[in-house]
Amino acid sequence: METTYFIVLNLLSVFIASCTQVILKKSAATRPANTLSYFLNPATITAYTLFFGCCLLTFYCLSHLEMITTNVLECSAYVYILILDKIFFHKKITWKKLLGNALIITGIIICLCR
Repeated sequence: METTYFIVLNLLSVFIASCTQVILKKSAATRPANTLSYFLNPATITAYTLFFGCCLLTFYCLSHLEMITTNVLECSAYVYILILDKIFFHKKITWKKLLGNALIITGIIICLCR
């Protein structure tokens, strides 16, 4: 039961880290007034703060899970990014992307069931 909690916590951390990538990509699409505002705008600061929190959460999960488990769970970011790209950037989902993500999900399930 405790292992399941930390797996879900780690997956949540990966999901939030993937969301920060969306924030950074949206922020990069805007034209800054100057070079300094490119790095010191609220969206960028928020994204990096959230990402730092995700790193701390992942380290916490590492203290309760095997390293191989956390490394495999990090691959779920590709699945999240596929979905987030479709929602926020209207990118096309191809069969190759679907097949690749299906292989990732299969690998995660195999690793967790061992």
